[in-house]
Amino acid sequence: MPQYHLPSKSRWADRFHRWAIRVWFPVLADVAPRWPRWYQQIHARWIIFVIMLVYPKPKPLIRRNLARVMGLGERSWRVRRACSAMFRHFAFYWVDLFRFAQLPPERMLECHDGVVGEEHLDAAVADGKGAVLLTAHLGNWELGGVLLSQQELPVSIVYVKDAFADVERFRSFLRAKGDVEEIAIAPGAAWSSLPVLRALRAGRLVAMQGDRDFDGRGIPAPFFGELVRFPRGPFLVALLTGAPIVPAFVSYTERYRFAASFGEPIYVHSTGDRERDLQAGVERWAAVLEAEIRRVPTQWYTFYDYFEKHRVRPDEVTAEAPSRRAPRRRASA
Repeated sequence: MPQYHLPSKSRWADRFHRWAIRVWFPVLADVAPRWPRWYQQIHARWIIFVIMLVYPKPKPLIRRNLARVMGLGERSWRVRRACSAMFRHFAFYWVDLFRFAQLPPERMLECHDGVVGEEHLDAAVADGKGAVLLTAHLGNWELGGVLLSQQELPVSIVYVKDAFADVERFRSFLRAKGDVEEIAIAPGAAWSSLPVLRALRAGRLVAMQGDRDFDGRGIPAPFFGELVRFPRGPFLVALLTGAPIVPAFVSYTERYRFAASFGEPIYVHSTGDRERDLQAGVERWAAVLEAEIRRVPTQWYTFYDYFEKHRVRPDEVTAEAPSRRAPRRRASA
């Protein structure tokens, strides 16, 4: 989860954060496959508590996001409890990623409560065009790629590198354990979509994040009562390749087990008006994502003011309005 949107840290907090990652990630990588899961979860809760004690700035921003999602006041008791639950889920995310990426597939399946909508994934695979598995920073999204690769499905993960190099190094280590191909992109970089297009044309499943617009050029869609920008990349590659977009989530269930779900495919068909075609796909995705976040709000990891960062402001709507109208007529000869 890239750190670029996070509120700034003090120099001391930043040094502590980097020290904790550098020291404790190797320890977690070593003990995760060997220690009991419940024992690691206890330690993870204490570690996240200390981190947020040293770096408290995200807390009110998290509560602001949860208040919007849950339709409650930021200071309400339910929102505060939900904020604590989010920290707990995020701590367990790391424990389980380090643990199950290094264990045989059957160990992960012991904590798996099944799959909903598997027929949508099967249909996409059978079509032979590959598929964009569109997910969010929700639940334990990284385990989705591990789970699919363990079923011998070719999986590529598209990601923006984390600001902390040590975090990304360990993510790469765990993806390699699960035989997951990595496609690193830089927001706004020219030709960054080419490796994604190649992977889809090779029939691979390409997992992408669809809840954060990193370059400010995203496509707006209604989301929790706001007009919010979503990344255009997943929808553009779907338009160019004909590959379906399959909403995909791995979330925690009771007793912190897992369940996977695949939604109905979203096809971005070409009608000759690219922006309208992309807009239609984004709006369908935004509705699916909103429903999933409402179902498990404490598993959507947003440590910054999401709606302030990504909302479309009135002056931007006015400026963009001409581009969303019908194409201008060509001047007559």
